Amino acid sequence: MNTPIRTRLSKTPRAVSRLTALALALAPVLAGAGTTVYTLDFDFDLGVLSGVNHTAPNNHQLQLSAIGTTFPVLWIANAGEDTMSKIDTTTGRELARYRTFFGSGAFGNHGAFSGPAPSRSAVDIDGNAYIANRHFDGRRPMVMKVLADGFIDRNGNSTEQTSTDVDISGTISAAETLDVVESNANGFFDCSAASCESRDERVAWTSVLPAGEASGLGRALCIGTDGNLWVGVYGTSRYYKMRASDGVLLSGPHAIGVTPYGCLIDGAGMLWSASLSTVLGRLDTSSPGSTTTFTDGSSTNYGIALGNGKVYLASLSGFGFRQFDPGSSAFSTPGGSKGFSSTGISVDGSGNIWTGPYTTGGVSKYNAAGTLLCSGANQFVGSIETRGVIVDADNNIWQINRHTNSVAKYRGSDCAPQGTYPVGFDPYTYSDATGFAARNITTPTGTWTVVNDSGASGQAWSKVSWTDSVPAGAAVLVSARADNVQANLSSLPFVPVSNGANPGLTGRFIQVQVRLNAAPAGTSPVLFDLSLQTPDTTCDVDRDGDIDQLDLALISRARNQPATGPDDPRDADGDRRITPNDVKVCIPKCTRPNCATQ
Repeated sequence: MNTPIRTRLSKTPRAVSRLTALALALAPVLAGAGTTVYTLDFDFDLGVLSGVNHTAPNNHQLQLSAIGTTFPVLWIANAGEDTMSKIDTTTGRELARYRTFFGSGAFGNHGAFSGPAPSRSAVDIDGNAYIANRHFDGRRPMVMKVLADGFIDRNGNSTEQTSTDVDISGTISAAETLDVVESNANGFFDCSAASCESRDERVAWTSVLPAGEASGLGRALCIGTDGNLWVGVYGTSRYYKMRASDGVLLSGPHAIGVTPYGCLIDGAGMLWSASLSTVLGRLDTSSPGSTTTFTDGSSTNYGIALGNGKVYLASLSGFGFRQFDPGSSAFSTPGGSKGFSSTGISVDGSGNIWTGPYTTGGVSKYNAAGTLLCSGANQFVGSIETRGVIVDADNNIWQINRHTNSVAKYRGSDCAPQGTYPVGFDPYTYSDATGFAARNITTPTGTWTVVNDSGASGQAWSKVSWTDSVPAGAAVLVSARADNVQANLSSLPFVPVSNGANPGLTGRFIQVQVRLNAAPAGTSPVLFDLSLQTPDTTCDVDRDGDIDQLDLALISRARNQPATGPDDPRDADGDRRITPNDVKVCIPKCTRPNCATQ
């Protein structure tokens, strides 16, 4: 459960020798026909680094950063109108809005404590978002998944149908959302990969808890170390494990002895559950029957955060926040009472604790000892009813304001107010709504993502390979996707790639993502290089995928001309001139007997 200390590993002697040989080369390095190698700092900077670095003294390699990050996206449950807002945390603009239950046309506002009333969101390490409807209407709690990338082409038109800011106003209108229409009169919002009552093709699935949970209220949602979900039901004090890929229930119910009111899972797989009471619950996700409760005689908790090897609970009893030490099983208030009740709490990448007053707004930053580092003034007049304090990708802070239908941003370095931004009715989210805890506590991870342009439409990619160093329990995971149009890449799923294997992808552009996952002790794996290879196209002058009489004729016609460069397919012997010898070299490479054209 401790905040990971991500150490860096030095290059192996073999890697140092290889790097020395390449040090004067331009990058990415053209190591031979159809092969591109990324290995120098310059190469890695051609991609996007998220939670990884090539900082001295370990240059020319990628390792996890000491201070983590997450996706620059905030997912807000709008409880009063049954939607979820997707916010760009760099600009504050609303990028999309998704309906979480039946509805079309103008947004209503039934209040945060009636109807479906979504309130808990979670984000996995790939950026996919999950939202839980509490269902004050007597229905069973329901979870919905929204894809971060790609879409499910259910209508077969090869075009993504999804919510987007068409008028570029920074706010999503009802006309810019897609309907959820009941098609079978069963009273449930049904959605799977094959068929979905949502018209939004980024909505991947919905999953409803068993009949015994009707009216139970889904008030906890968190991501496990294996990437699957845990859903807590307030009324029955039970948790369920749900598969993230399709929403199938994997296990449960698991009694925990507290009323789930928010949860997070640490790196050891321990689920910690707030309760809206003085009790904190713990469930071992590897052995769900193993649960423990801990009673704090001083404070009612509301909201939960992990960091510094501790569990932090926002306090409704005027303490600001409370700390629980799993080692001693003791509750305390570092630095003494803060003198206000709070309903939101987070721990940033440096281990600082963030919270703020429930009614008057504004945020405060404390170090692990409980010393106040700074405070950000409320950006509103009157009561705002805070329903969340959340860390973003830049370690800035977002406060969720239910009474003003908005979110407020504060600079993480000094608490300075950065502005307020509208969302839907009754925003109500104090869970891991950016995936910061999932990426830095539950599964410490970082990514490097790069796009390579082959210059040739329909390019086949024959191999992806890399050199790494992976401590026990850590991982380097590589995936890729390809298309002839670069703008289409974000609509495609990443495909896992094995080291040295053919990825089976075709397209002018290939996008590769390398994910580094830390070992349980926090030790980082290292990526030294990554190579992309296309098939050898020497002699295939017309680039039709075979070598035949047509190619030999094109080589003969160019006799005695200089080659256009090192990749000229006519220069088979590599002497930088087109000569009869090039024809001789190509004849054995013909793809059919006698170099026939068909």
